[in-house]
Amino acid sequence: MNDLNNLICREIKIDVTNVCNLSCPLCPDTARRTGRQQAPRLMSFEEFKKFVDAIKVFPEQITFGSKHEPLINKSIFQMIKYLNGKREGLQTTILTNLNLLGSVSDLLESKVKSVLIGADGIDQETYEKYRIGGNFDVVIDNIKLIQHYKKKINSEYPKLSVVFVVFRHNENLMREAEAFFNELGVEVFFRRTDFYKGFEDWMPLNFRCADTKINREICCAEPFESLNINVFGEVYPCCAEEIVKFPVGNIFEQPLDEVWNGVKMRNIRDFLLNKTVQNSGVACLFCPVYKNNGCTDV
Repeated sequence: MNDLNNLICREIKIDVTNVCNLSCPLCPDTARRTGRQQAPRLMSFEEFKKFVDAIKVFPEQITFGSKHEPLINKSIFQMIKYLNGKREGLQTTILTNLNLLGSVSDLLESKVKSVLIGADGIDQETYEKYRIGGNFDVVIDNIKLIQHYKKKINSEYPKLSVVFVVFRHNENLMREAEAFFNELGVEVFFRRTDFYKGFEDWMPLNFRCADTKINREICCAEPFESLNINVFGEVYPCCAEEIVKFPVGNIFEQPLDEVWNGVKMRNIRDFLLNKTVQNSGVACLFCPVYKNNGCTDV
């Protein structure tokens, strides 16, 4: 952390579409949650390939899906396959609600390392209270299908995990959910929701994650470790909805390495290290994580 000139971006989170098939109440896509109209867009394989070819120093991990459903983009497996051909040992992850699996063979042939599945219930009734428009049985069938074909070809990948967001209505189901998904060979991670508008009505009464406020020199590590990219190629230092007006670059216009080491990213890091005199325009000022001095469950 001391030498800011030699920082390596450890993870890229990229949305290859701006569309989702569900309507979750606390969706991190502000436009979707507030009912604003936006034209659907899919990142093309050619755009993605150009972005990847320009990377000089690859991160350790690239995650597909942040605020939207990556499996809507039918080029995703081709993208992952291309990535794996460019960098051996790269950790590739798909973050999905797994209602739209598509081709299992394409998934396995892409050599994606892990699939993180958002599922917050143990049946349709508890699941659809938050994952509005989703089908719990379809998710479970798709998990079983992937596990079946992995076994058939004797492959340990992709590793399947469930991200179970703990709300007020499902916090009493945690132990049952862990047993349910473990029976399918799936690990479960429990977490609380982000601080999106209206989160107070969803927060569990008794569950809390371990306090992630760490004794460190900054309150937020994300701008020192990762980048978020939307379908239009715009780059952000984190996934907070408060920063959508503050892109730090665009991968369709400049190489990722230039964005990572650019003036805007350096200014954010300086600000978080209390080195910046002029703070105007720094997105962190509007972020609840910064306002809470790093105290968050995310």
